[in-house]
Amino acid sequence: MFRMQLSRIYELRDLIRDPTSSGAFFQNFDTYAQDSLHARQQYERWEKDLQGLDADSWEALKREASPYLMHKDRNGRGWQQLFDILNQAHAYNYLKTIGCSNVCLFPRATQGSTRTPDLEGFLDASRVLCEVKTINISQKEVRARKEGTAKNITNKLDDGLLRKLHSDITGARDQLHAYAATGGARYYVYIVLCFDDWLGEYKEEYFRQIDQYLLDCSIPGIDRLVFRNDHTPFHKALVMRNATVHNAS
Repeated sequence: MFRMQLSRIYELRDLIRDPTSSGAFFQNFDTYAQDSLHARQQYERWEKDLQGLDADSWEALKREASPYLMHKDRNGRGWQQLFDILNQAHAYNYLKTIGCSNVCLFPRATQGSTRTPDLEGFLDASRVLCEVKTINISQKEVRARKEGTAKNITNKLDDGLLRKLHSDITGARDQLHAYAATGGARYYVYIVLCFDDWLGEYKEEYFRQIDQYLLDCSIPGIDRLVFRNDHTPFHKALVMRNATVHNAS
């Protein structure tokens, strides 16, 4: 029914031999898209970002994502690995938005221990290398959602998330520098944040705390640090002083 409107979403679905399988991401896809306005809007937002990719980058993203379309996490995180990969589409569109040309998903290294960046582009004749990282919900939140138990969401970020954030940023920076050790490139790190507060009620306060953390614990060696402000029920455009925010439309 929605194949024309969600053509690239359906291309992903068509990669699954048996979409009705318990391990498949697109179980009951047509029913959800038809009966749930929220689900349909979520798919439409993803479709918009996927449509932003050029043909070659889209084929590369499909190849990378395909093994995880049937790979449901046994520990309660669903298909998070799939979305960790698809999040590269957000960064791709961000690079285009700021004026980068020749944006593409970086080919994966087929041998050796060298880890390639996720994305490449060119801005003002300078090469841009971008690594995408996703900070997922806590294990405590995973258990609560899996067991259907009540939970208390506060407006203060856990120190563990901030430590994880610092580790991922420095890891991405080191990876970019190791790949292009001779310099001459701009190093971008793009972070997708998945808070326990999935409604986004306290998201503005969380971003403020992260902004303060970055001021107090500066991480050198990165030309641009970008945080994705994804669309949530409580959604508004946000800004930061010590990083850039890519606000979902």
